[in-house]
This record gives sequence, structure tokens and C-alpha cells, in this order.
Amino acid sequence: MPQEKSDVKTILCFVCNALIVGDDVLYNRRVNLPVCKACEGSDEEKHKADDLLKGLADGFVCGCI
Repeated sequence: MPQEKSDVKTILCFVCNALIVGDDVLYNRRVNLPVCKACEGSDEEKHKADDLLKGLADGFVCGCI
């Protein structure tokens, strides 16, 4: 039985977890994650991006200094 490969990508909005359908995927410039058109530019998007960026440095100590 031949296996069929599906080229359908499942892309979810990082703010509301809604499925983004189509080839026009928008990305948040600060965190480089996909965002749907409904959440683009919203306060929720800004807060979610801030929360993700705050969490990047937790417990990380750079050894280059």
C-alpha cells in the first residue's frame, strides 16, 4: 500500500492557538512566531510576546564576561 505524503502544514497562532489556513502566514517580528490576522497588532499579541521574551533569560548566565 503506497504512502501518500501530505504537504498540508498545521500552523497555529501563538496568541490564540487558532489554526492559520493558507499560504499568507504573518509572523510577529519580535519573537518570529506565527500570528493570525485577528490577533495581529492587538494588545494580547504584545503581552504574549513580552511574556515570551521575559522568560528567555530566566536562569541563564552568560560566561562571556
